[in-house]
Amino acid sequence: MKGEGEQRIVQYGFTQIKYTLIQKDRKKLAIHVQPDAQVVVEAPISSAVEDVDGKVHKRGAWILKQQRVFKRYAYELPPRDYVSGETHRYLGKQYRLKVLRATNGGEMVKMDRGRIMIYTKASENRERKKKLLDDWYRRQAKRVYAERLLHWFPHFQRFEIDQPKLQIRKMKSQWGSCSPAGKITINLKLIQVPKHLIDYALVHELSHLIELNHTDEFYILIQRVMPDWEERKEKLNRFEF
Repeated sequence: MKGEGEQRIVQYGFTQIKYTLIQKDRKKLAIHVQPDAQVVVEAPISSAVEDVDGKVHKRGAWILKQQRVFKRYAYELPPRDYVSGETHRYLGKQYRLKVLRATNGGEMVKMDRGRIMIYTKASENRERKKKLLDDWYRRQAKRVYAERLLHWFPHFQRFEIDQPKLQIRKMKSQWGSCSPAGKITINLKLIQVPKHLIDYALVHELSHLIELNHTDEFYILIQRVMPDWEERKEKLNRFEF
């Protein structure tokens, strides 16, 4: 979640907590620590900034703990050349890439004997190979995410909500998002992690259909649906792609 807002600093012991304050039409204050360790606070329009600073200070220990977790598992993606022998993830497992020149069958990507095979007419063109693989990932994500949605949505039907349509796109600092209108977006990158970690991201966003913000009620709901959600969240945040 990103957004324009006021940049503020709260002194917590010897540490400065920098955060972005976004005031909007809402009833409760919510503090978010994003995967890039940035802190965003959403507060009611009527909130005095001094009161918001106080809330941030009160949650200082939790904020710093969350930032340490994200920073501990931060990583830099190695440069990818999309050449034979390179490894790429799919549903949590590593697969060797095999690049072959496309013949009569045309360009495609498929899995064969434990390898991801890229058939292309431009075997030396990195961008072409990348696009072919990204398109393949997107097709797999569309199928797998829909399957997992069908598995988990019944847990939320008692709230009498409609089953959402999923949007898939690349996201830099979120695993997923849910708009106030109920549109759920899931990060394409999640197709590289095990299914039970995809499930965490999906259940998280489905819970936002009931409680849009990270309130106590939100965490009670996600705990009821997925008791081990915290363990899954930690594994997802430290997953090595």
